[in-house]
Amino acid sequence: MKKNIQSILKRDLEVIPLTAYFISYFLYLFFERILEKDDYALLVKPIIIPIIAFLYVTNKNSKRTVLNLTLLILIFISDNSTLLEIRSLYVYATILYMLGVYILFYYAILDMKFVNKNKSIRKNVTLILVVLLVLSLLFLVVNYNLKEKAAEKFVAFEYMIIFMLLFLLSIFNYIQLKSKKVKYLFLMIFCLFLSHVCFSMHKYYSGHVIFKYLICIVEVPVYYFLLKYLLKKDSELIEQ
Repeated sequence: MKKNIQSILKRDLEVIPLTAYFISYFLYLFFERILEKDDYALLVKPIIIPIIAFLYVTNKNSKRTVLNLTLLILIFISDNSTLLEIRSLYVYATILYMLGVYILFYYAILDMKFVNKNKSIRKNVTLILVVLLVLSLLFLVVNYNLKEKAAEKFVAFEYMIIFMLLFLLSIFNYIQLKSKKVKYLFLMIFCLFLSHVCFSMHKYYSGHVIFKYLICIVEVPVYYFLLKYLLKKDSELIEQ
């Protein structure tokens, strides 16, 4: 009887937050992208990442690493900063989201078979990425006023490059490894890629309402796949 109660509580601890995640994310996209009611979207979006964070830290396979928690914090701050519609925050929000993409790109490199098996390569990869990130941020600060549009374009361009590299690397890892872990990362990045494409098609080309609905479909599972990837990554570390 006690075990049955525990299993039910454990199941509810996952099912209820996951249900809340999918509902809240859909409502956010519906309010923000379709109805264009940002005030309503602002009520829903702040709970999306905390739900994912709760599911991550309460899972038995979670190692609660600093980098994983930092990734979730970066996404949370970046996502919610854009809702305030303060122009000066856009650059900072994009930088924070780009840092999150850098972390995922770092993870994707470590997932590669020849990198994963060689400690010296892993250390060199870490050092190179940190140096590149610091240099790019220094270049941004030295050469641009962060309140100018030129800074926005530079950050957006760098984000696009890192994101496309991550997208290509996730495809490569998925084809080569075919593990559940890399599959979840690929699905997350693929959904984000489709969301970006649909957003661009609607804003800059067609303007057809169908792209708004497609965004709602492809973007909702993004952070669910992120959660599954982080947990699978942690569980593999535990097994080692």
